[in-house]
Amino acid sequence: MEKYLNQLIEDLEKAAENPPSPAFIEPPPHLDDLPDVAELALVPFKPISEWTGIDPKYFPELIHLTADQADMVNKAIFKLFESLNIELVDIPKGIPPEMLYDVLVSNWNEPVQYLPLAGFDLELCTGDWMTCPYGDYCDCDEEPDFSLDDDMPSNRNEDEDADELLF
Repeated sequence: MEKYLNQLIEDLEKAAENPPSPAFIEPPPHLDDLPDVAELALVPFKPISEWTGIDPKYFPELIHLTADQADMVNKAIFKLFESLNIELVDIPKGIPPEMLYDVLVSNWNEPVQYLPLAGFDLELCTGDWMTCPYGDYCDCDEEPDFSLDDDMPSNRNEDEDADELLF
């Protein structure tokens, strides 16, 4: 398995070193000053497998990997994501490498845009803990931490706020 994983990691690194060509040649004249907007509008959504040429069938099943092996592949995947300017924005804190590997591989055919100028934010959480790929590690039902806002003084009087709520 070690030799196979080394080859897979090498393939991921090779794909990272050779990102695809931009999906369009020139922005339309009305978007000359906004190339990132043109990119966003003109680049099609394709599965990660199509952008990279790496089919998900090449990833071994999780049952055949140790935590260290899963972590090595994860790092290679994130290196590839970085070269494609894709950021997985919703990774829960403390998720084990094996589970993260399973999430990444099971979503390898997730459609994304290759946006070298603007970047693409990949979000895999469904917002529903029952269907979220992160399982028990999902924090989608947690309220965001706005503690920095608590330190900000309010310009409004709370009595004024109460009066505004009256019909």
